[in-house]
Amino acid sequence: MGTRLKVRLVLACIVLGIILIMRLVNGSRVTFSPANMSLDAGKGWRIVKMPAMLPVCSPSLISQAGTINALLLDEELTEVKAAAEKLKSGLVASGKASADAFQLEDFTTASGLAGVHFSYAGTSAKNGTSVRSHHFITRNMHSRCVDISYITSPEQESASVIAAIMKTLRVE
Repeated sequence: MGTRLKVRLVLACIVLGIILIMRLVNGSRVTFSPANMSLDAGKGWRIVKMPAMLPVCSPSLISQAGTINALLLDEELTEVKAAAEKLKSGLVASGKASADAFQLEDFTTASGLAGVHFSYAGTSAKNGTSVRSHHFITRNMHSRCVDISYITSPEQESASVIAAIMKTLRVE
């Protein structure tokens, strides 16, 4: 075997080793673009990449537990609580949820990122079925509000998914 081939094989092994180490360290972390936010929802999520068409970011995560999406909110929304109120009022105005259906709490991720989590029970615009919706609103590196939404059915709602989002959400 020639020297060049040996060098190429060694370099390929080093690169592969680095990729494997990064994969082990980052687990199943997914970055939403262009929101520049990431999270690790755990195993079992299918990553659906699509062109980002603002306000919807890419990718979407889909599993039996529901769907996770990211929305990059309007530029003028830089205060997290104001963004939550605007989203809530839009949901009530559209008839997706009643005004008294919301539960709201502050949260802080493991990386120190602060935000507001609100949830509600409502109906799907597509087929009228019951849904459970969780919105985790925080700010990205450009101080722009981002909504990470976890939408599921009441039967499939997962406390571990909610906890994973609250713990692992971070700015990239």
